[in-house]
Amino acid sequence: MLTAGEKEIYEQKIKDLRELIDIGKSLNSNLSYATLLDSLLLTCMGRAMVVKAGLFIRHDVDSTDFTLYRNYEGFNPDKSVDFSIPEKSELIFSLKKASGCLTMPELLDDIREISDIKLFTILDPSLIIPIVMKNDLQGIIILGEKITGTVFSDEEKHFLRNVADLGAIAIHNTFLLEVSSTDMMTHLKQKHILMHHLRDLFSNYNGENITILMMDIDHFKGLNDTYGHSFGDTVLKGVASIILKHVRVEDMAARYGGEEFTIILHYIDISVAEQIAERIRSSIEQKEFIYDGKVVKTSISIGITRYIQGKDLVPVDLIERADKALYKAKESGRNRIERL
Repeated sequence: MLTAGEKEIYEQKIKDLRELIDIGKSLNSNLSYATLLDSLLLTCMGRAMVVKAGLFIRHDVDSTDFTLYRNYEGFNPDKSVDFSIPEKSELIFSLKKASGCLTMPELLDDIREISDIKLFTILDPSLIIPIVMKNDLQGIIILGEKITGTVFSDEEKHFLRNVADLGAIAIHNTFLLEVSSTDMMTHLKQKHILMHHLRDLFSNYNGENITILMMDIDHFKGLNDTYGHSFGDTVLKGVASIILKHVRVEDMAARYGGEEFTIILHYIDISVAEQIAERIRSSIEQKEFIYDGKVVKTSISIGITRYIQGKDLVPVDLIERADKALYKAKESGRNRIERL
């Protein structure tokens, strides 16, 4: 027969298990990498009762460094400091082997080189939670002090490490999905992913503003013919990186064809979309590419249109109108924006 105290302990364990199951379901239902990371951070903040939370993560498939994720809360890091931890750092190797959550004193006892842990000493987290799967570090959660002012109990640390383990599985799966849906040269989405996204928007239209930008690098064939395909690839990557800098998490940027790109913008007026398009056009116009010591420049033409319910019956209707706007920009002299 269980005592009242033992019964309370078992009831709490059952409650925690049920909560972990719900958290696991929630994390693994996120197909967007950025949405998953936000969800993981918010889950840890809520469960740990803290106002400071951050996440060091690999930002894309080619990254080897772990960088502080932009949606941190409360830490207010110095913008002049590069908060990146090399994969070969002693800190990373130490966190891979950690069996649970760590406090700063515990971590300092295990790291011989202070340079490896410098970024953590700047942020000064109260708790560090490694996100590990199959002995591979997926990321690092850092939490500030508890709102209550108390220290983290062993039970809380155990629960948070379980959350991190669930997060590791979700991150791994979402990362694989990102790889399979991403054009590896430009890091933009592939065309079929864009079209699938548009079909979903059409099928579940809720009245939001949907704007399409169709973009094409001007005279790209001439760049390839003059400087070679390797340099052409450099231009594609440079243009794509500029596009990515000007889209939000909720938008989608894709490589539509060879040197053609598409952006789907959500919940903004077409006039704002034109401002985004102009920032992209201007940034690409100013971008300097170097070939054999020589500065080479390029430009981009952009066509813009918005979704019209009742007129755009299928995604191709919207794409074709954006394509006509792009053609008009090309015919009107290139390096410009046209709207239909």
